[in-house]
This record gives sequence, structure tokens and C-alpha cells, in this order.
Amino acid sequence: MKRFIASCIVLVALFTSMFSVSLGAHEAYTVENLDITIHVQEDGRLLVREDYDLNFNYYRSSFVRTITQTCHVPIQTEEGVVYQDYYFPITDIQCDRLLSITQNQDSLSVTMGDRDQTLTGRQSFTVSYTVQTTDLHLPEGTQMLYWTFVTSMDTTVEHLHYEIHMPKAFDPQEVFTSTGKYGDVKNTLSTQVSGNVISGDLSQPLQDNELATIKVNLPNTYFTFPQPLDVSLCASVLSGVLLLAVLLVFWRFGRDREVFVDVRSEPPKDLGSAEIGYVMNRYASDRDLMSLFIDWGSRGFIRIRDCGEHFELEKLREMNDNNAKAYERELFDTVFQSGDVVSETALREGRVAFSIERAKRMLERSFTHVRKRHVYTNSSLIVQGLMVILTLVPSVIFIWLATFETYYLWQFSLRYLIVTFLLGIDLAGWVILIRHRYILSERAFFARMAVAITVGCVLLSLNAVILFLFGAESWAIILYLIVTIVLFFCMLYMDKRTRQGDEWQAQILGLREFIESVEPAQLKQLQADDPGLFERLLPYAYVLDLADIWAKKFKGIEVQKPSWYEGMEEYDHFDAFLFWHTFQYCFYYMRQNAVYRPPIRDARFLPFSGRILPKRDRS
Repeated sequence: MKRFIASCIVLVALFTSMFSVSLGAHEAYTVENLDITIHVQEDGRLLVREDYDLNFNYYRSSFVRTITQTCHVPIQTEEGVVYQDYYFPITDIQCDRLLSITQNQDSLSVTMGDRDQTLTGRQSFTVSYTVQTTDLHLPEGTQMLYWTFVTSMDTTVEHLHYEIHMPKAFDPQEVFTSTGKYGDVKNTLSTQVSGNVISGDLSQPLQDNELATIKVNLPNTYFTFPQPLDVSLCASVLSGVLLLAVLLVFWRFGRDREVFVDVRSEPPKDLGSAEIGYVMNRYASDRDLMSLFIDWGSRGFIRIRDCGEHFELEKLREMNDNNAKAYERELFDTVFQSGDVVSETALREGRVAFSIERAKRMLERSFTHVRKRHVYTNSSLIVQGLMVILTLVPSVIFIWLATFETYYLWQFSLRYLIVTFLLGIDLAGWVILIRHRYILSERAFFARMAVAITVGCVLLSLNAVILFLFGAESWAIILYLIVTIVLFFCMLYMDKRTRQGDEWQAQILGLREFIESVEPAQLKQLQADDPGLFERLLPYAYVLDLADIWAKKFKGIEVQKPSWYEGMEEYDHFDAFLFWHTFQYCFYYMRQNAVYRPPIRDARFLPFSGRILPKRDRS
């Protein structure tokens, strides 16, 4: 019986020892000793040195020390203790066997070890860094030193010794320490004060994720914290200087001369229908080039046959240097490369679409490469491109200074500039829209403008909210919005036309006004004097997106059927509006085929095409 009892005692002891070993061994390492020395400076900086003696229970690749930059500080208020978050940036990190340093918004992780080697057994590490504390703005007007020795360590700290060297005298009765997890009231960290030095030790180990914190209440004048950058004032001054500079540049390069518009029934003498689109928009579009087919018919170069289910183009005479411009000949020769009569299928070949692109470039070069045909001054175009960037500068200055002053990390400041980046895209859209202001219909222009205004206001409001959350003054936020809006309008109207460009613009606007406002009686008289008026101005009206209006103006007015158009044979008389309604349907398919760029499989690699236009239905 005694032997049985003895055997049971031995088994229990053995099991207990094995269980205790397994409990200790589940931790990768233990902190056998931690010595912390802090030298406190009068400007609130903490010069921290930490010496670790570790015992690794099994192999690890590294040791990671996570230092919290966001401190949850208990503040005594009339309602009780309230925890407030303060950001104390960490700088000047130095340590032995450093592998990497990573940062996020709340903490900083220092990884130490030996490259290509594992850690086992007893190891020692030293890390030092500087903490910039700040005025906590306590209700009583006092100051406080608050620091957490141990945070986020998923292991046991068996022993800790600390020494804090204060810069000058303080009240020893105002030194408090605490240990445990958030909400615990226990304290196993001692305190001794000798002169200006505070020291202490753990009376029992800290377990996983337990904290060790010290708090020293100090008089109001104990620290002389560095004055933070006045973000509102600094950003406002920089933005104001930028605004003045831009206004001077706008006065010099972007201020347009006054243009007087006279209503006229004739297009500009030296501009074709495709060219007025470039003059108004500063680039050539597919629509501009397609107007040439109507113009060619009016000038006797081609005939268009509308056969219902398909259409054909017939060449009537050749183009040369004397009767056509280079970009016209490029497209004309490509369209009729295969013969004098081309079908819908031939127009759909990829070479036609590529020729349209070449013709666009040639048209644009006919303005940009000939000095007397420049539409915009080169200086204003360069400055307008820069203005898209300059308009964003106040947003970058305000957001960057406000966020960087808080985190001292450019990575986090960049994150808050995403809204500014989207604002830049909106500004680029505004530039494109304003260059279409004369070519778009009033309804289309104002609809797109409403969208652009809404997007811009939302993005500016988001930036204003960011500035408010980061403590910018209200007057500075208002100034930021005003400066950005003024720069925005300077950007829109920075493209200054040459004198020739002003003259062409006035003539085109006069033609547009004529098409929109001509009275039936006046138009009837003009048509009688010039029977070819309708078809001669039709390509210009098409480019100006006024072809429907121009055709409606001829309702009840006798118009000769264009000799270059074969179709509408089922009607016993010719009506201009009915003609345009019918021809527009044919012309839509002409445009779809001409600008179509076939996929690779259309280039003789496969015998079929993946894109087929819908069958025309004349009903």
C-alpha cells in the first residue's frame, strides 16, 4: 500500500513538472530582465534606452519591439476619469542587430536579429529612441509626464528595472505607477525618488500583454514644449503668395481681348467645315472629319447613294493641290483607293479609320506649324497646362502640413491627398469642357457643367472636412476654398487666342448665331438669292451640332435636292428637313463604318469579324 501511494505521488509530481514546463514552453521567449533608462528633457523629449535579456524557448528568426506612438492617457475631469488619445512621434531609433523598422498610424515596430540565422537560448538586445511628448492641455492647467514602459509584449517579463532622470525638481508625492491590463487596479511596480531620479522594480512578473505605466503630475511651467507649426497661417500665406503670382501671370498671358460678334450667313473665308471644329476646340474630332463627306458632295467631288440596306460612295473628280487641302486629300485618296465606287464594306476597312487619324494630325499641324494660322498663343497654352497643377497646390499645402504636423509620416499624409488627386481629374475635365463650350449645345454643356460642379464641390468639401478634423482654423479653411476657386477660374480661361484666332472665333460665333436665330422670311430671301445655301452651310451646321435646327429652318421653303445625293426616290417632292432626317440615318452608318477599327482577327487572321453593325431598318 505504501509503495502504491509513493508511486502515485511520483506520477503526480512528474505530471505537474511536465505541465509546468509545457506552460513555460508555449511562449517563444521570456524577458528575463529589462532595464529602461529615460532622460527627460526640458522641451518634453524622452531619450529612452531599453536593454533586453531574453531567453528563447525555441527557434525564432527575430525579436520585435513594438513601441506605441498613440498613448491612451487617463485625464481626471469633473465627470471622472476619461481616456484621451495623444500622439507622441518616435524618432532617432538606434539598436544593435537591426533588421527592419515598420510604422503605422499608432505604433512603430523594430525588428532585431541576425540575418540568415535563428535565435535560440539567451540573447541580449539594446534599442534607443527619442519620444517627443506634447502639452496634454489638462483641465487644471498643469502638466504631466506619462509613459508606458511595456506594451503589447505577448510574453512574460520576469524582471523590470527603470530609471527616469528628470530635468529639474518635482513633487515626489505626485509619482504614480500601475501595472496590469486596461481596467486593472493592481500595481506591482515600485517607486523610489532620489533627487531628480525616479527608479523602481517589478515585485512580480508581468504576464502576456500586461502594461507597466508611470505618471508624474508636474507644475504648469515644468516643460517648455516647442511651439507647433501654425499650419493655418503658414498654408494661408503660401497660398496667398501663389494666388497673387497666378493673377499676375493671368493678366499677362491669359486675359482675352474683347470679341465682337456680328451675325453672318457666310463661314470664315479661309476655313473649311472640319477646321472650324479645331478653331473652337483646339483639336480635331471624328465629327469634324466626317463633315468633309457632305462638303465634298457640295463641292462636286463625290456622290452618295442611299440604297436603303446599304450605301455607296462614287468619286466624281480628282483632288489636287489646287482644289483641296492636304488633310482632305489624305482621307479622300484612302477612301477611293480601291476604285471610283466604294461600298459600305470598303469604308469599314481599317485603313479608312487610320487615315482619319492621320488627317486629324495633318489638320492640326496646318494650324500649329504655320505661324499666321496659330489659334492660341503658345505661352497661354503652356501656362494653362501648368495651371491644372497650380490649382491643386493650395490643397496639397494645406492637407500636407495639417497631416504631417500630426503624424510626422509622409506615408500617411499621402493617403489624405487622394481627394486632391481626384480633384485634379475633375479640373482636367473642366478644361476639356470649357474648350467645348462653343461647340456643344446649350443643354449638353450645362448638363455636363452641373456634373463637374457637383463633383468639384463634393471633393472640396471633403478636403475642408479633413482640414477641420486636423485642427485647421475656420478662417483658414474659408481662405483655402476661396483661393482654390479663384485659381480654378484662372485655369479655365488661361488659353488666350491670337488675333487671328479671335477673328475666326467671332466669325464662327456669328455663323452659329445666324443658324440659330435667322427668321423664315429672311432665310427665304437668302435662299432665293443663293439656291445652294442649304447644302453649302450644312457641313458647318453639322460640326456645330446645329444640323437639325438648320434643316428645320427650311420648313415650307423650296429647296433644290442636292445633286450629290441619290435617295428618297419614294417621295414626290423634296423637303429639307425630311432629307436631313433620312440622310442622317445613312450618314450615321457612314460614320460608324469610317471610324471603325477592326480587331486583330479582322486583319486576315480569321475569316470573320467579331463586330457587326445592326441591320438598318427604314421603318
